[in-house]
Amino acid sequence: MKLYTKTVCPKCMWVKSELQRAGLEVEMINIDHNEEAKQKVLNNGFLSVPVLEFEGKLLGDVKEIISKIELVAQ
Repeated sequence: MKLYTKTVCPKCMWVKSELQRAGLEVEMINIDHNEEAKQKVLNNGFLSVPVLEFEGKLLGDVKEIISKIELVAQ
């Protein structure tokens, strides 16, 4: 799993805390410091973060991301 975030992003912080609470390992990628990752997010139609990459799919809806975290953590 990869989580695309920004330096200042309340929703990103929420998702990060949910991942930690679930005990899941995830690669954090800050698009403020990674132009290639930023382009990947934009090229896939996302205009904001967080974006979770899971099993080759990108999820950008926070509620959908939280649901996926809960499902994987079970």
